[in-house]
Amino acid sequence: MNHWLAHIKPDANALVLEQRGGAPFQVLGDHAKQPYWFHTEYLKSPKTVHLEVWLVEAIFGPGREHIPHVECVSQTLLHINQWDPEGEAEILIFGRPSYQKDVSKMIMNLAHYHHQLRVQGLGKNPAQEAKPRSFSTVKKKKKKQ
Repeated sequence: MNHWLAHIKPDANALVLEQRGGAPFQVLGDHAKQPYWFHTEYLKSPKTVHLEVWLVEAIFGPGREHIPHVECVSQTLLHINQWDPEGEAEILIFGRPSYQKDVSKMIMNLAHYHHQLRVQGLGKNPAQEAKPRSFSTVKKKKKKQ
């Protein structure tokens, strides 16, 4: 079980998260004025999503420019660990458990959408294309006419 600690660096306006037994990492942004919804206890149990790096870029934009907007609207903090530019990224979602679940579903739905766009762009049948292991398929109900 991971235990997360959070503290504000006294010499900077950055939130630093530290995993016990692991290296600290910094959440970008000015956290000197905490949003009203931010509570440090939400940092103890992040929800984790794994995606291919290209999907993270497709969802959050070049340089992850859309993350601050997503954080503000969803009342969550996001941190992305990326070890290999061509491999997989880990997205940590911090916030109320129900908000973590909503953001996780949103990310997975956007990942599925971008994956389908890529498959269609390559002219492949979606059934022939292997899906990344972290996808969860959402079945849509057909409307009765």
